[in-house]
Amino acid sequence: MSNLKRRLPWIRIIGSVRTKLLLIFLVVAILPLGTLGYFSYHKSSKVVNSQFGSYGMYAVEQLKLHFDANLKQMDQITGNILAYMIASSILIGDEAPTTYAQYVEERDFQNYLSSLENTNIFKVAVITPSGRVLGNSSVNEESLGNSSFWSSAFAYDKRHVVIHIPDYYSTPDDNYTISLVVPLKTRFGFPGGSWLLIDMKADTILNLIRSFEKDTQSHLQIRDAAGEILLQTSSDYMNQEDDIVWSRSLDTEDWTIEARIPHAKFYESSTVILRYSVFIAILAVILGVVMASFFSFRFTMPIMKLSQSMRRFGEGNLLIRTPVMSSDELGYLSESFNKMTGQIQELVHEISRTEKLKSDAELKALHYQINPHLLFNTLNSIQWKAKLARQPEIHKMLQHLIVVLDGSFNFKQTLVPLHKELEIARHFIEIQRFRYEDTFTFELQVQPGLEDCLIPRMVFQPLLENIFFHGFRDGHGHIHMRIFAANSELYMELEDDGIGVKPEHMEFISSGMKIPGKQGGLGLRNVDERFKLHYGDAYGLKFESNRNIGTKVTLTWPITRELHLQSKY
Repeated sequence: MSNLKRRLPWIRIIGSVRTKLLLIFLVVAILPLGTLGYFSYHKSSKVVNSQFGSYGMYAVEQLKLHFDANLKQMDQITGNILAYMIASSILIGDEAPTTYAQYVEERDFQNYLSSLENTNIFKVAVITPSGRVLGNSSVNEESLGNSSFWSSAFAYDKRHVVIHIPDYYSTPDDNYTISLVVPLKTRFGFPGGSWLLIDMKADTILNLIRSFEKDTQSHLQIRDAAGEILLQTSSDYMNQEDDIVWSRSLDTEDWTIEARIPHAKFYESSTVILRYSVFIAILAVILGVVMASFFSFRFTMPIMKLSQSMRRFGEGNLLIRTPVMSSDELGYLSESFNKMTGQIQELVHEISRTEKLKSDAELKALHYQINPHLLFNTLNSIQWKAKLARQPEIHKMLQHLIVVLDGSFNFKQTLVPLHKELEIARHFIEIQRFRYEDTFTFELQVQPGLEDCLIPRMVFQPLLENIFFHGFRDGHGHIHMRIFAANSELYMELEDDGIGVKPEHMEFISSGMKIPGKQGGLGLRNVDERFKLHYGDAYGLKFESNRNIGTKVTLTWPITRELHLQSKY
């Protein structure tokens, strides 16, 4: 049997724990998941479709109630007008009034008609058989007589309601209007053959219809008893036999409000539910299979051993190693942990060795420096001697020199505020003035608010010194120094109009190399290297120079203000 397994690898795969767990999961998980998904889909889709259908019927019912309310309001206005005519006992003639009493009665009647108008009922008028319009001056009598709407109104001898776009107003209006036309009898004080016209705005109805169509993606129509379409927002909709139809009949008119929604749109929510149900079921099966595969190769003992080793390593025992108990993923993880601890141990030794080398280098550098204490005491003694000897220039020059040397020998701080570094630069400039007098000019511009930003110490003095010793001839020239911030970085631009750098030397200076056969350049390289050590290779010095025109040095470093971020280098 063991030989057969070695010859047929797939038998070993089927007999593995991982495969067994997968098969058990597929049998145990897929069946209930499939059953649950099936019943969940049918139940939820049934509820969603029922709620959607109820919402559609409710919305159509609200539209129907709104229509009935508007039409009842128009009927109420009609009743109020007739009651007014009966109560006042006035007579309206077919022709213009000929007496003042008739004029007053007609004027009062027109004022009453105007009082019935509101935001919805915007036109109430009485039209006599001769075409006279009483009650609203905006109705054009000639346009009304020529209107197809008014011509069709005479075909009815009873109350009639029409939804249309009126064409008989003095000011053209393209909005739909609901018009109520009522024939008036002589006993009400009107000439025989008079008509009452009430126009109501249909904007609110149309907005409700458009909102309903947008929410349900349906098409709504208002039909009369003969099936003719009285109102619809679009005419390009094609009715289908399987459309879902919501309809309600008005109480005040023999009209029907009908909303049609395509079958696919109505059951779109059910399709989405089905899609998500299948997706979640597949995702759950995949997740279960992955978890079964993952835990099938995990054993308690290797995990505990590895956890203990990691905890002891975190406590500082860098020599700890975890035993490799298998050749699977846990074994590979144990090997990786052991490899990582070895690399960290080597890295710690390397850091310790590097720190020792740096300390040794700093000690060696100190051996080559003049004792600062002795130097400062000597300079102070010379300063006092110059003051006693009434040599103010020597006294001031030594004052500036002491400040510059103090900044140079201050090894305790590697990063200093910008205002201190600028102070050292100013003192250095003053020293050069004693040497060159007024043969050069120095201009300094510093953007406000940057004075407390940090910068490596003694970086401006070597750059300024390089100008006097290599850029100027006998100190003649102009120096412009500008410091500003942009994009969370600080920039220092130092320009001079000296002799510049030879083109063949620019490559050496830009790469930080010493120019063959030339002295100097150590200060510039030192400044550039210190910035790169503190902030990275993206920062440091950049040179631009034109022979006999001048040189521009740009220094870039990030904005820092907290002293605890100072580097040790």
